[in-house]
Amino acid sequence: MRALINLKLTMESGQPPEFLWNKDGERYWRELGDGSCCYLWQRDEELLYQGCTESYVREFLRLDDNLEEIYAVISAEDEVMTRAIERFRGLRITKNDPWETLVAFICSINNNIPRIRRNVQCLLSGGCVLPPEQLAAADLTRAKLGFRESYLKATAERVANMDFEALGKLNYTEAKQELMKLQGVGEKVADCVLLFGFGYLEAFPVDVWIARAMRAYYGIDKIKEMRRFARERWHPYEGYAQQYLYMLVREEKP
Repeated sequence: MRALINLKLTMESGQPPEFLWNKDGERYWRELGDGSCCYLWQRDEELLYQGCTESYVREFLRLDDNLEEIYAVISAEDEVMTRAIERFRGLRITKNDPWETLVAFICSINNNIPRIRRNVQCLLSGGCVLPPEQLAAADLTRAKLGFRESYLKATAERVANMDFEALGKLNYTEAKQELMKLQGVGEKVADCVLLFGFGYLEAFPVDVWIARAMRAYYGIDKIKEMRRFARERWHPYEGYAQQYLYMLVREEKP
């Protein structure tokens, strides 16, 4: 399958695959919960897969997103974004299971990527994050989650008693408001879940790296103003703009 994608950038850019998938050489793999194991790798412009369907790969890697169209929108009269696109061309937003995404980003609170991965890996069973009802009842001591454990337990219990997937049928604002009723879910975590779990490309998560980027590149100090700037400049692809900014600021460290 041929597609405009840089698989390595996509899988190793702080998105859920960095916490949920494994790497063996140039191949990325994970168990899918039904006993099967999906493998992904890239050879030049060809994307290869094994143990999963083409439709799964297309949805997971959002291969139907028209990157050229997205680039045209987010880089218009924007030298910073133009530079980021040139450097990280082929980076895609991934579409992940919403529950697994929620768990991963609760684990991310005041945390770093290696430790987030260790935390999430301790919450897997059969390659997938424990379902809400099981996680709520599980002994999570070995995961060494710290204060995040109480957030996960409370949120798992709440999600086990609601139609969590139905949030994806709401508009962005409504879905975000509902997510923020869960313990441990502030604006940043909610936007991460909306972007990487439910697929709302207008979500614009602001973590310490994005805040640094917005201050350094655009002279904006207040988080509320950062979100408004993103909406006015990059809509409806704020999420893509965020991911390219994230990669750029981590490399340049302005």
